Amino acid sequence: MRGLLKSRQQGVGAGSAYVLASFFISGVLTFGFQFLSAKVLGKPDFGRLMLLWSATFMTVQIFWIAGTQTLGRYISERESKGQDWRPVVRAVKRWQVWVLVAFVVGSILAGPLLTSVVFGGEYWLTIIFIISVAAYAPEYFRRGIFNGHRQFSRLGGQILAESSGRLLIAGAFFVFGYGVIGPAIAIAIAPIIGVLAVRPAPVDPPKSVGLPFDAGSASRFAAPVLVCMACAQAFANGGPLLLKLFGVSYTQIGLFGAALILTRVPQYVISPAIGSWLSHASRKLATEGPDAFDRFVARAAGLVGLVGVLMLGGTWVLGQWVIKLAAGHDYNPSRSLLMSLAALAAFYLICDLMNQTLFARGLGRLAALAWVSSLPFAGICLAVLNVPILYRVSVSLVVGVVVVAILQTTFYLLATRKGWHAGPGS
Repeated sequence: MRGLLKSRQQGVGAGSAYVLASFFISGVLTFGFQFLSAKVLGKPDFGRLMLLWSATFMTVQIFWIAGTQTLGRYISERESKGQDWRPVVRAVKRWQVWVLVAFVVGSILAGPLLTSVVFGGEYWLTIIFIISVAAYAPEYFRRGIFNGHRQFSRLGGQILAESSGRLLIAGAFFVFGYGVIGPAIAIAIAPIIGVLAVRPAPVDPPKSVGLPFDAGSASRFAAPVLVCMACAQAFANGGPLLLKLFGVSYTQIGLFGAALILTRVPQYVISPAIGSWLSHASRKLATEGPDAFDRFVARAAGLVGLVGVLMLGGTWVLGQWVIKLAAGHDYNPSRSLLMSLAALAAFYLICDLMNQTLFARGLGRLAALAWVSSLPFAGICLAVLNVPILYRVSVSLVVGVVVVAILQTTFYLLATRKGWHAGPGS
């Protein structure tokens, strides 16, 4: 039985390869969902869908990724030491339930404001937004369980079930002649499909009790994660929402959204894999020490940097041709807009990796400090640049993530040189 249970876990090499393969397919399916929607709906309705997509996934990442990261880090760390990981699960579940209740109640109370400011007076979009964000709570909780126990085949299966379900549901609605409501409903239903389709595998019982773990312990790690995710998602998904606040038309938002989607295709594949990397890094640091951890980080950084270079080169050569092929000739963003958004995606991946690295060392506050420090730079660019609004928003976002990448890399190098490392409760 012990051998069977161990076989349901995967090591760093096999796990990373499986996650990358699963997320590659998932990225293709997500790409298909978005560009099928772009082609069928046209730019104005696709602009509405992009507002829903951006608001949903910005909020999902802010509220639920902290729990995913907490589970991934502490389950993995405790399991590697033979300690009881179940208190981690109970603590995270408790405070995520409270967050879910607070979100639903707060969103209902703020419904009229959300509808008028974000969704252009269309209340049905607000309802789907609330349902979608709530539906992702158990899905992200399950991701943390899979990450912590290294059940990467199940993690990949859940992501594939979610992304394929979203595409199939949207396609079915389009076949029957429904407009933007079809893919909007698909966004809300997809995470439920993922949770129902794949369940965690049994794991070995813990060998010892270990240290207590409560909601306070979880929040000390999760609070910096929450700050990081809030800022990161403002950069990653905030572009369409910023354009809406500036009074830009749905047609222009749809054009910007299509360009954003195209340049982020590699990010759809790699960013979730980087999210699962935290459990690898925590286990490496706990079992093999700082030197092995630093070598592990260097290899990962080299790979992510190479991907970023390929993203920029591919966008320069093929970007305009691919977007017209995928979404239609009505979508004709300039090469400069595509390149700025590709740079945003590439530097975001670097920041994502450095987040995980600092989290694993217990230095989440430094990761959060880097994100918060970048906001004034992006805000100044947004205020002073004298270029068309699509470029102003995209360049401002790029400046922000470049600042984050520089600061986080500096903090990591200082931590390596000075031997900074916080304890498990940090």
